[in-house]
Amino acid sequence: MNLSLRPAELKELDASESLSRLNMSSYRASRGISWDPERFRLSWGEFENLAIVQGVQCAGFIRLLPEDGALAIRDVQIFPELQGKGIGTWAIEQIKLLASDRGYAAVKLRVYPENPAMALYTRLGFGVERIEDAVVHMHCYIPPNYSCMDSPVNTHRGG
Repeated sequence: MNLSLRPAELKELDASESLSRLNMSSYRASRGISWDPERFRLSWGEFENLAIVQGVQCAGFIRLLPEDGALAIRDVQIFPELQGKGIGTWAIEQIKLLASDRGYAAVKLRVYPENPAMALYTRLGFGVERIEDAVVHMHCYIPPNYSCMDSPVNTHRGG
């Protein structure tokens, strides 16, 4: 598949925001939640933003945040034309490796129950922690030996 992660560049903020809005619009609309581009832009500085790269093409974005002693997935978005090809599975496994390498014992996330990604998360070892305000809170414990020798993220930062 030739996939890698790298820090997302500031010039990719608009693409990441647009992709997240596109992929999440039906879930938000069904709940009467309007998209707030300013909130997304403000969160860009708070979150760790990573680009998923396939070859030389950006395939999507991951947004992470340390939260309550765990590494929280705030967003995993794959471009629609690339969905269903294993990129999401690969991305979640990379996040688990990052969490282990950074000393976190768990990865957590929130997902709408009708989102097909919930089946992916369950298949990859996430369990339901609780359901609150029609949002499923999930977690996956990371065993201490989950780490690998090679870091999944290229630490070169672009501008």
